[in-house]
Amino acid sequence: MRIAFVYSTKDQGLVNITKYMIALFEKSGHTVKAIEVENLSSPISFRPFDLVMVGATITSFFGGKISQEVVKFLQGANGMEGKKSVAYVKSALFGTDKALRRLMGHMESRGAFVVDFEAIKGQKEAEELVKRHL
Repeated sequence: MRIAFVYSTKDQGLVNITKYMIALFEKSGHTVKAIEVENLSSPISFRPFDLVMVGATITSFFGGKISQEVVKFLQGANGMEGKKSVAYVKSALFGTDKALRRLMGHMESRGAFVVDFEAIKGQKEAEELVKRHL
């Protein structure tokens, strides 16, 4: 399976969780492409991928806002139509559910088929999320 991980590098906790999940997929023999939204200059096409995992940082406690870099990246993304995708955020004290809903809304507006979502606190939740998609 070919998997794309789209994530923001502004939160080191989210980066660590994402790299852990990437390692788990690669250990299982899958091909993984890591896409850091801050380091891109041109849009990416998701047509060659079987699964798209999108991770965002929660930027406000009560509003449930997510990182603008991820939002802008998704607006310019190609080939998301009908793609199986998974939304995840690093769990926060407040606003986690609202942030997940916003992220899924942005993904679905690009035509993605969100099959799973998770608020990840640590490696245990990350491992469970990966196991559901192996």
